[in-house]
Amino acid sequence: METLFCWFAIVLLVTCAILEFTRWRIIGTWLLVLFPAALCVSLSLDLAHGVTKLGQAAYNSDLRTLPYLLAFLAIAVVAAMRPGWRWLFWIEWAVGALFCSIAVYLTFFWHVFS
Repeated sequence: METLFCWFAIVLLVTCAILEFTRWRIIGTWLLVLFPAALCVSLSLDLAHGVTKLGQAAYNSDLRTLPYLLAFLAIAVVAAMRPGWRWLFWIEWAVGALFCSIAVYLTFFWHVFS
């Protein structure tokens, strides 16, 4: 599942960056909203399993992460609603690329859990 998410994120970020330089810039800004939305959904599904399945430390960590991801989603929506603010799109894209690079590192290169 993690590998599928990483490929989804990579393709999505590259597609959004390419669309930003075409006349379909508005589509690219709305596509960028999918990345933080997917993160929020996956974290919410993880929290739905509860403390007994995750453990107290992981559950508390997910609860602390949720407000930051919701703020990331809110900024993505504002960037999509204001396609003329290209600087906001690129800030959102850079943060998304940072999160994507962390996910790729943890999925493909960090072999502690394998």
